[in-house]
Amino acid sequence: MGGWLWVCLLLGWGMVASLPAGSIDPAKTLPDKELAGLDEILVQALKQSPDMLMKSIELAQAEADRLGRASALWPSVSGDLRYAQDYLATTNSATTVGEGFFYSFGIQQPVFHWGAVKASADIGGLQRKIAQKQFAEAYRQLVSLLRQQFLGLIREKKWLQNQTYNLDMAERNYKLDEEKYTHGILSQAAFEGARLTIEEQRLAVARTQNEWQQMKRVFMRLAGLHELDDERIPNTVSRPAWTDDQATRLAAEFQQTDGALQVPQAEVFTYMIRQSDLDYRIAKTRLLPKLNFFAGTSLQNQTNATQSRVSQVATTDQNFGLVANWSLFDGFATRGAKLGALAAKRQHTQQLQNYLDTLREEISSLTAQANLTARAVALSERRREIAAGSLGYAQEEAKQGRASPMAVAQAQMGFDAVELAALDDRIALYNQWSRLVGLLWVDPILQNLPAAYLDHGK
Repeated sequence: MGGWLWVCLLLGWGMVASLPAGSIDPAKTLPDKELAGLDEILVQALKQSPDMLMKSIELAQAEADRLGRASALWPSVSGDLRYAQDYLATTNSATTVGEGFFYSFGIQQPVFHWGAVKASADIGGLQRKIAQKQFAEAYRQLVSLLRQQFLGLIREKKWLQNQTYNLDMAERNYKLDEEKYTHGILSQAAFEGARLTIEEQRLAVARTQNEWQQMKRVFMRLAGLHELDDERIPNTVSRPAWTDDQATRLAAEFQQTDGALQVPQAEVFTYMIRQSDLDYRIAKTRLLPKLNFFAGTSLQNQTNATQSRVSQVATTDQNFGLVANWSLFDGFATRGAKLGALAAKRQHTQQLQNYLDTLREEISSLTAQANLTARAVALSERRREIAAGSLGYAQEEAKQGRASPMAVAQAQMGFDAVELAALDDRIALYNQWSRLVGLLWVDPILQNLPAAYLDHGK
């Protein structure tokens, strides 16, 4: 036994040796490629996830609003075309029959509105950019959540396998207890206790199976999948590739380049601040005169016929000019609009600052957590190797006839428990790393977003 332990300790130390610094690209240490189909699921979720479909609708609404606001920069043209007949009959008079053809067309164009029309159009553009950035942020959060849930499915599947194996061993022991009870070797109280224990284990396995199916349904709904075969979910995930300083180095580079101001959510608040400035500019013009150009043409071609004569008149009217509209007093609504715009700017400025502080703190916290979890992974991998050695030793002893099958089963259950603990640490590290590279916007899956959504405020 001692020889096996020493071998496993040496293997364990080999497993935890740090990888050479700089040998890992931090953006490529995610489990997407290793876990068959996960990268494809993440890409498809961009177009078919219910959450992203809702964001796509918001994008369409923002584009419609932008077009509506920008339309004020262009001339508006209107017109009508009519044909009418008129019969007039008067007592003791001749009947008059009239018919006519009429049309009119007009054009209007804002000439001088103190920049309010342009500001309104710019707000439409900002709102479209805000919707794009919010779409990108929603996808980042979705990717992180889908990875977390997929890894959770792997963990639950492994736990279900362990429980099923343990239940199988318990069923064998229960059959032995039944035989002992039948032959009067086991008391009724002891047998009832054994039966209660096996029923509780069966219930525990059934609950885990139900939780597993529920987790899968939640994942499928979130990803927009119609089906997900159990075979597509691996039984385990390998140890993450890791260097001692990769999280610290990546976070430091982000802080040095002031990357926090360039992440989409920070840009959302920056655009909101700009929109508040434009709202204030528009509010200032509400009590100022505004100048518009207009031009129009119309034709009235009418024919009147009586018993004695027929007359035809065609009238053409053409006009153009400038009109000034001036609201002199609006009950202090303008003052309220200006105060509201200034308050909104202060609010968005504070929101930006709060977000940047929270983002930097979260990055710092995740960096520390990932470094600590990496140490935990190293320890759990060493413990797993030791447990594997113990299991191998028990199996070898059984082959030589020096250990019972029950001893092998106990060693197997012990190894399964240690392996599950190691899997928990691996998943925790993957989740923390996924969140970190997502917050820093170096997650390669985010490159599937349209380039305009990641233009960094241009």
